[in-house]
Amino acid sequence: MQRKTRTTRRHFLGAAGVAAGGSILAGLPSRSARGAAGPNDFLRLGFIGVGGRGTTLLRHVLNSISVSTLQVAAICDIDPTARAAAVEKCGAMKPAAIHDYRELLGRKDVDAVIIATPIYLHAEHATAALQAGKHCYCEKPLGPVAKDAQAIYDAVKKSGKKFQVGFQWRYHNGFLALAEAVQGGAIGKVNFVTAMRHVSGYPTSGWYVDRNLSGDLIVEQAVHEMNVFCWVLKAHPIRAVGIGGINALKEVPPGRTILDHYSVTYEFPEDITLEYTHCIYTPQGFGGLHQTFFGSQGRGARLDDTLKLTVTKDGKPLTTQIPVPADQDATEIALQSFAKCIREDKEPLANVDAGRNATLMAILGRTAIHERRAVEWKEIAPA
Repeated sequence: MQRKTRTTRRHFLGAAGVAAGGSILAGLPSRSARGAAGPNDFLRLGFIGVGGRGTTLLRHVLNSISVSTLQVAAICDIDPTARAAAVEKCGAMKPAAIHDYRELLGRKDVDAVIIATPIYLHAEHATAALQAGKHCYCEKPLGPVAKDAQAIYDAVKKSGKKFQVGFQWRYHNGFLALAEAVQGGAIGKVNFVTAMRHVSGYPTSGWYVDRNLSGDLIVEQAVHEMNVFCWVLKAHPIRAVGIGGINALKEVPPGRTILDHYSVTYEFPEDITLEYTHCIYTPQGFGGLHQTFFGSQGRGARLDDTLKLTVTKDGKPLTTQIPVPADQDATEIALQSFAKCIREDKEPLANVDAGRNATLMAILGRTAIHERRAVEWKEIAPA
C-alpha cells in the first residue's frame, strides 16, 4: 500500500540495487551472548517499505522494544530519504540500510520481516520472505487479484512460518467485544448485517487511484470490514451483487479508475444477508463507520465509530462504551502479538486464512460491481 511519492504510505521496493552495510543494536547483547532464542530473547526484524504506513509500524515497534524485546536489524526502501529517516529513528540500533529487498531477505540477522509496500507487490515480497525462512507480518490485503492471495496462502502453508496480516481491528477492544457478543449467542442467530464506511477523503494520486494496482477502493480500504464480517460470522460469503462507480470525483485525478462510491450485498451461509455501502465524498457530519448485526427474536449488536457497542437484552438496548486505554493502540498490540506468536509458536489471530478470506471477499464484491452481475465465490476462489 504505497506509492512512489512520499505523500502517503509506502514506497516501491527495488528489484535491484546495492545495499549499504550496518551494525545491529549497538550496546545490547547479541543473540549468541544471550544463548538460544527464548520467550524473552530479541526478535530481529527487517522492514520492507518505510513510507507512511511502514513508518507507523516502525514507530510502534520502537515503542514496544522495552516490553517486547524487539530489535530492528535492517531497513529496506528504494527511496534513500525514507530509508535514512527510518534508520535515524532507530537510534543506537543502527539497522542496515538496504535498497534491494532480496538482500535483506538473505541476511542471517533477520528473523522476521514487516512488509508495508504497495498492494500489488505484497505477493512478491511476502512469498519471497517466506521462502527465505522468515516469519512475516504483511499489511493488508494479500493482493489486488485472487492469484496473489492464493500465492501467499500456499507459501505460508509450505513454509510453516508465522504469518500475520495487518488487520489491527482484530486486536481492538471494540471489535473483540463485538465478535464475542455475536459469537457468544448474545443476539441469537444472525439473520442480517448492515455496515457502512462513509468518509470524506482518500488519496488522489499515485497507485491508489489505479484499480489495476490498488485492487480498487473495496480491496485497498474496505478489506478491513470484509475481515470483520468473515471473522464475526466465521464464514466467507457464497455470492455477491453490487453497483457503484465514479459520479462525484470523475477525473480527480485525471485518469482515475477507482470507485468513489458503491453498494454491495453478500449472501453468507445460513441465509445471512449482508449489505455494505462505501462513499469517500461524504459531507461533514454525515459519515461514520458502523457494523450492525440483526439477530433472532428482535435482538442485535451494533458497533459505531465512537466505539459504542449496543447489544439488546430482554428487548431493550444496552449501550456500552468499550474501554480503550489511552496508552494502547491496536496496531501496536497487533505487532506485539505477532512477536509473541513467534516466540510461543502460536497461530496469529489475523492469520493467512483471515487474510485470504477477507481479500477474496473484497475481490468478489469488486467483480460483482465491475461486471454488474451476481458473482459466485467459486468463480474467484481457487479450488
